[in-house]
Amino acid sequence: MAGTVGPHDIREARRELGRQLAAVRKAAGHTQHSLAPFTLYGRSTIANAETGHQRPDRTFWRRCDEVLRTDGLLAAGYDRIVALEREYRRGRCTSRASAASEAMNGTGVVVALEASRPPTDMLLQAGASPLQRRQALMAGIAAIAAAAGLVPESSGGPRIGVGDVARIHAVIALYRSVDYEYGGGAVHQQVAAFAQTASAAGDGATGDVVRQNLLAAIAEARQLAGWTAFDAGKHCDAQRHFLSAERAAVAAGDARLAARIRYCQARQFQHLHHNRDAVETLRLAREHLGAAATPAITAMLDSAEAASLAALGDHRQARERLGSATDAYSRVQPGDEPEWMRFFSYAEVLAQHGRVFRDMARRDPRYGEQAVFWTSEAIAAFGPQNVRSTMLNQIGLSSALFLAGEPDQALAVGASVLDHAGHLSSARVTDRIHNLRRDLTHHAHRPAVQQFRDAVIAVTA
Repeated sequence: MAGTVGPHDIREARRELGRQLAAVRKAAGHTQHSLAPFTLYGRSTIANAETGHQRPDRTFWRRCDEVLRTDGLLAAGYDRIVALEREYRRGRCTSRASAASEAMNGTGVVVALEASRPPTDMLLQAGASPLQRRQALMAGIAAIAAAAGLVPESSGGPRIGVGDVARIHAVIALYRSVDYEYGGGAVHQQVAAFAQTASAAGDGATGDVVRQNLLAAIAEARQLAGWTAFDAGKHCDAQRHFLSAERAAVAAGDARLAARIRYCQARQFQHLHHNRDAVETLRLAREHLGAAATPAITAMLDSAEAASLAALGDHRQARERLGSATDAYSRVQPGDEPEWMRFFSYAEVLAQHGRVFRDMARRDPRYGEQAVFWTSEAIAAFGPQNVRSTMLNQIGLSSALFLAGEPDQALAVGASVLDHAGHLSSARVTDRIHNLRRDLTHHAHRPAVQQFRDAVIAVTA
């Protein structure tokens, strides 16, 4: 299949899955209207799924399987589409890597990169500790950056070409993987130094096109520096990097990348409980994006705004934004989104559903069950590489279970969180654990809950 999958294959697979849904729906005696309430999705979602015009998430197809008793047929079809999309993206990445490799050839960098890869035996040893694995990985990334001439010691105003821009993107991807797995505290200093060096190269671009691409790469490096600083609790540094990233993206004429950076700024505002600022930032991003908006970027902005609106008590508008985000994500087409949007999967939309319903449950316990459902769905949807996202949602699940009146389950999830919290270097995780205490109030009389509260205080002290 490698190298043979194209957008036409994916569209045809969607249409075929839609035809299967229509057939089994009719065989079960359902109209689109009658099926909709059982799936918790609207009739329009079912109609568009049947024609292949929308791409509902796996939860939709699994519910249809349950209601229509198709023994996983539809979910399996969805999984095949996901596999096709993954293969298509892999083919695109291979093409880009080949182009970058050709740009590197003749400079000696390819050989240097191979010679400076992380020590595989250290990374794969069964006895290696997480700290040893992380140190080996960080040393390998630093060596790759040095071999490519992307460390402070090697900067000296060289001319920058296409190959250099490709190498900046490659190093960003490596640092981003460390952030996902170990947390921003493990990598924010190295990313900040790298971003500073990349920024200093801005005057060395050869030609307008290279300069535009270089500015976009600098914006991505600064965005990652801001995100890892935010995750490490270095909020002033994060704001400084985000502002630099925004300026670079605007200078590059990349409105989509600027929107993503503003999304990151809004996420920091949310963490600091400045939700009105977050809403204004997200709306500014949407306004400046205009016709350049893609379905995934729209879903990203709308779902984040929903979380802030819920925190501000505007639950009606929050739910409307969640619906808009869900509809937007169902229209995502592989290949039409920026490469850096790969981080945003439907799991992120599900996680924001969980946040909204947790806020609603704090005011009305009847929403606790939905908070548990959506947060559990998000945890199931995040891949194994998203260690921090999974941990943050497990914390959210513990809160949701307390709010839903299930303290025993909440304690079990919470105990697992406390056991694994030390594996991540993330101030966000620590802060979220600290905030668990606000949802224990109705169960504070229970000795086990009191012990858990003491354990939370000890971990976050």
